[in-house]
Amino acid sequence: MRNTIWRWTLYKFAVMVVSTILNKFDCFIMVEGGTGIGKSTFSWQVAFAISREFKRLYRLDEERINYYYERIGKKQGLSPQEFVDKILELKKKKAYHFNPYKDLIYSQDAMQNALASWNRIVLPDEAINVVFNRDFFSQKQKDIIKELNMMRDHCNIILSSVPSFMTVDNQVRNLTKIRITIKKRGIAIIHLPNKTIYCKDKWDAQFNEKIERQWIIKKVVNPNYSKLTTFRGILRFPAMSRLHEKIYQDIKNKKRASILKDELHIDLKQEEDAEEKLIDRLLKGGIKNMQVIEGLALANAEDFDTVRNRIRKKLVERGVNPIISSYFWDKKAKNKEGDLSASIID
Repeated sequence: MRNTIWRWTLYKFAVMVVSTILNKFDCFIMVEGGTGIGKSTFSWQVAFAISREFKRLYRLDEERINYYYERIGKKQGLSPQEFVDKILELKKKKAYHFNPYKDLIYSQDAMQNALASWNRIVLPDEAINVVFNRDFFSQKQKDIIKELNMMRDHCNIILSSVPSFMTVDNQVRNLTKIRITIKKRGIAIIHLPNKTIYCKDKWDAQFNEKIERQWIIKKVVNPNYSKLTTFRGILRFPAMSRLHEKIYQDIKNKKRASILKDELHIDLKQEEDAEEKLIDRLLKGGIKNMQVIEGLALANAEDFDTVRNRIRKKLVERGVNPIISSYFWDKKAKNKEGDLSASIID
């Protein structure tokens, strides 16, 4: 049975996503992998493939209309005309038209606005400041998780890129329809959650971790991924065209610069170092909590721990206390309140 699902193409993957959406479900996809390995490229290619498939439907391509009607519309009890009317209604709304200038997002505000919208393709690129599971994550992150739960009937397609799937919030993992692991450039492994009733972990993390550990111990070069209980196939995808690469880089640079300026209050001049400016603010008591450092990591598409450790090292080089939280102004305010209360009691 599994041999039939080993090889996927971008087109087949797009058809699966379109079928999910036409069946009145949202489609939340998590794409994981190391920096520069092709997460954004995969999401970009899939977004355009989905958009092209909807354009075929909007042209009322007979082959495509019949394909989705037989698999989706008929099961919903729709007549052929009712199904066509449904497609034309989506066309009228300009649904699932991928516009990278609008749909490639980096900030929490943009993510919240996207979740509140209907029938969109959205790419939260390097979403480390949105769905990571940290003790100090912000109220906005909590709100985003609530929106992911509440607005699933908005039928949005979300292709969210993260360094590691297992480090995102547990609620977000449970909401994920498809997990994509980019092993190397051009190679994506497709995972789908197991259909469970009692088991809380649909991704079977403990069992699959044991299998993976055996590969590590035995130094297996080419693992048999079909042994993983969530494995559904391998997809090969091409690199971006030069034109698309340029468009993507331009959008990314502009939006990251906007995050630094508007959300982190770091307005860089030429050849200035964002981390050095952040440390200057930190030492002056101008930073409230760890969210600013998370945002800097997001803006630079880096792992939070990497940026935090680098800032600690720079604090040591300056000959000051390397504990970042000791400089937060909200913590200082609480300490002053405690000192004041103690003096009153005395």
